[in-house]
Amino acid sequence: MNVIELMLRSFRINISESRSFEFGSLSFFTLMIFFATGGLTFAGEPEAPVKTEVPPDQLETPYRIEVVAEDLRVPWEMMFLPDGRMMFTERTGSVRIIKDDQLLPEPALELDVAQGNKMGLLGIVADPNFAENRQVTLAYNYRTNAPNEGRPDFRLRVVRYREDNNRLVDPEVLVEDIPAASNHTGCRLVFGPDGKLYVTTGDADRPEPSQNLGQLHGKILRLEPDGSIPADNPFIGVSGARPEIWSYGHRNPQGLAFQPRTGALLSSEHGPNGGDELNWITRRANYGWPVVSHRRTQDGMEPPFLEFTPSIAPGKTIFYSGKAFPELAGDALVSCLRGQSLLRVQLDGQTLRSFSALFRGNFGRVRDVVESPEGYLYVSTSQQDPPEGRPLPGYDRILRIVPASAPASAFPEWKPEPPGAFSPSPAVTAIEKLIRANCASCHGAGLSGGLHSSLLDGQWEHATDDTSLSRIIAEGLPEHGMPAPLNPLTPDEVSLIVRYIRDREPEAK
Repeated sequence: MNVIELMLRSFRINISESRSFEFGSLSFFTLMIFFATGGLTFAGEPEAPVKTEVPPDQLETPYRIEVVAEDLRVPWEMMFLPDGRMMFTERTGSVRIIKDDQLLPEPALELDVAQGNKMGLLGIVADPNFAENRQVTLAYNYRTNAPNEGRPDFRLRVVRYREDNNRLVDPEVLVEDIPAASNHTGCRLVFGPDGKLYVTTGDADRPEPSQNLGQLHGKILRLEPDGSIPADNPFIGVSGARPEIWSYGHRNPQGLAFQPRTGALLSSEHGPNGGDELNWITRRANYGWPVVSHRRTQDGMEPPFLEFTPSIAPGKTIFYSGKAFPELAGDALVSCLRGQSLLRVQLDGQTLRSFSALFRGNFGRVRDVVESPEGYLYVSTSQQDPPEGRPLPGYDRILRIVPASAPASAFPEWKPEPPGAFSPSPAVTAIEKLIRANCASCHGAGLSGGLHSSLLDGQWEHATDDTSLSRIIAEGLPEHGMPAPLNPLTPDEVSLIVRYIRDREPEAK
């Protein structure tokens, strides 16, 4: 391997050719055999742990920041309509409209959605022919009464509405009954240059079905605007496969954008304990989850274009095409939650030039980014996400970044928060840092529960004693979506985590 390739691998750039290996309807038993027989390979692992350092960056164009709306509850996705109105979702179930620089008091739609850690009313997109048909499509979570191994049964539904005088009416269900979970439900919606609707779905806290072509979670779907199946979808006619599927092997993709001119599709995806990804998406391709993650590779599975450890928690992805900030022309911008910034990815076609972080730490958790017709940048915050988010007075907010030379507006000027205002826990002990780096993304910052169950109640599914608990902490459970730590834990570090768990069990009180 030459020096250039080594440098590229250190940045997790996809330098390999795409492959066409498929798992199809992979059962849990088959997956276990796959692991047990050594089918998983690890390539390009450095001898020492490698971290993706994202350097800070600044806009060259002088700018100002304004507060467009505040006192919101997780504005999940924003979009501009052809007439200049902004429509956005709040995760609690409301679709809101900003018209003539004013937030309308009455929602365009209010839905009774399933709410949890990070689910509810999520993606929204206007039909490319909105000026003629007034159609808007959105996605939200709902709860069923079906048994689900003792846990709530959550699902994802994609519905098309018609906009009429600032209201959304006449719902038509396009696809539903997609398995979901409180933290892995995907839900980015985007129309492609081909006029088709692309939908991301998370693995619903069930990692193995991401490899199962008979199920819709852990996938990117491709639909006609009315929900029917495009005749050229890649898995039409494949036995046991759902025809809606475009790509598979995803964990929780929350960003999706088509590159102007090339039409290439870029996705951002949340990884386990770091391992966040940017991927170039191609039809029929397998992106590996849960068989591979981070820098691990496997024949027939696409490695990430970029991979980030520690986690930046990437959300919405756009390609900037405006003129207000010419230095951003053609760049991909990704909202970052844990990274508290806009990730800027500079590209030559699909080749990386550099990446950096804009506005790092300025706004707290950034959930969404969108470009206005004038080329201004609008971002939404996501501070209502305990334990990672820390709500402050006035939050959540929609902010906009405009050139300093832009005409004056009625929006108030944004004022920076004091240092550390967005930190959920200013003082962090050594064991807390260890847990946050290796356990918190699934089990919560204090291991009392999050995406997965609490580790403090003694009710473990896969461990029976300290020995088996230590082994799982050190080696993971890849078949259940818990990979081994990318940076191996020392025996002392494993013991610290075990002692932390034991000291907080009910019987230890």
